[in-house]
Amino acid sequence: MGGCARRSRGFAFAVFFIHFDHSWHGPGFFMTERKPFDAAVRRFLDEQAVAAGALPPATSNEERVRVARGLMMRALESRESIAGLPNGVETRDVEIAAGLGARVYLPRGEGASRPVMVYTHGGGWVVGAVATVDPFCRLLSEAAGVIIVSVEYRLAPEHPYPAALDDTLAAFDWVAEHAHEFGGDAARLVLGGDSAGANLAAVIANRLCAEGSAKVHALRALLLLYPVTDHPSAEHPSYAENASGYGLEGNLMRWFWEQYAAGVSADDTNLAPLRLREVPALPPTLVTTAHYDVLRDEGIAYAEKLKAAGVKVIHLHAPDMGHNFPVTPSQVARFPQGVEMLGAIGGWLRGTFADR
Repeated sequence: MGGCARRSRGFAFAVFFIHFDHSWHGPGFFMTERKPFDAAVRRFLDEQAVAAGALPPATSNEERVRVARGLMMRALESRESIAGLPNGVETRDVEIAAGLGARVYLPRGEGASRPVMVYTHGGGWVVGAVATVDPFCRLLSEAAGVIIVSVEYRLAPEHPYPAALDDTLAAFDWVAEHAHEFGGDAARLVLGGDSAGANLAAVIANRLCAEGSAKVHALRALLLLYPVTDHPSAEHPSYAENASGYGLEGNLMRWFWEQYAAGVSADDTNLAPLRLREVPALPPTLVTTAHYDVLRDEGIAYAEKLKAAGVKVIHLHAPDMGHNFPVTPSQVARFPQGVEMLGAIGGWLRGTFADR
């Protein structure tokens, strides 16, 4: 199996459920499966909401940005310990270009060169950083046995669309040229990300595969965790069903969009890949979704869109969890579902490269 230019025409789609009891159901149409929101997560989010409510209200957009970024970092700093960490993954910080840095995660072990994933963090293109996904990247690098290059892309509103996309593409090009310097295999690359970062990964994968450049044949997999794939104006039902109380809120997601791409057409497929008329020949893709997530419906729709285009898609769905639960710093490795999902993601990556 190769990169973008080699699309599977065999079995193209599988859906699996991630359950609290660690069982697997599938393949099947998962929307028939619904469970109550996990009680332990509900208690945790309620405690977080009480703590956040004690903060003074933002008086300007700039202040709101500052507060939102501070909350994300506070969530990370509040973790006294995280299961599975520290582990044997080593890191080094690198400069990709002037003003663009990244952190390289190197799993333990000697031998053949390893696949390399270019990873872009979530946070609505406004908050988040390499630091906020550092625990997840350390855990995933070990679980999957892949090198991860986590990108410190520029954030909105200071750097609106398309700055983050430009940085993601620059990082992919840099890894293709420099992977050998840190034990990576430049012929086995992955694009991946969570939430808004998954949006960046999806858009760059579509662009690279549509253009068909020489480097595209090295793109062997695409990892889209709880992805943003459509504009809020689409009014997917999950925006209303999960508008508040489950972590990511509908109004916050709309505000993120305003910071990132105010005035840009909602039909721009470099923003909303779900609106692509023709899907290019993408590599094998993993899409994850959660029932109690504002972004649930657009993630499901994107997985279905890729499947219909002949892309080999695995779709993992959590029927009792909210947005980005395995990745976000406050929840990474905190709940059994997140630990299980991390293992499933790592297993998919290992399996994808097992015979390559």
